[in-house]
Amino acid sequence: MRKINFLLVVALVAVLSGTVLAQGVPVDIPGTGVNFFLYRYEGQTVPYDKINGVWENLTKAFQAWADDGQEQGALSGKDVHVKGNDIYVKDQFILTVDQYHADANKATRAQLAEKWAANLRKGVDAFVETNIVK
Repeated sequence: MRKINFLLVVALVAVLSGTVLAQGVPVDIPGTGVNFFLYRYEGQTVPYDKINGVWENLTKAFQAWADDGQEQGALSGKDVHVKGNDIYVKDQFILTVDQYHADANKATRAQLAEKWAANLRKGVDAFVETNIVK
């Protein structure tokens, strides 16, 4: 009986420690309140360089729209698409869904790419609505 109790405690600690180690940073569409996805990581160092890379790619897509006059119809959530495991806004690459995030979400990379793209579509529509030239 002691052996079973010990094994249960070890299993519980392993499960809880795995949960504690995994952390995440919400990646939003600035100014919209729409969270695009949760960037998960382990350890103490937040991968701001990778998160900033996603925001830089989003900025390029939004800047292209602004440079073209910020007209309503020139950019929408319909411009978000998935190619394999990559997500794009028009021709601007945004990010690649990796296996780590797919496993954490209990999905395939392609399934998760579609989910994140759906979130990004909402964010792009909200961004355009907020920033349209009237």
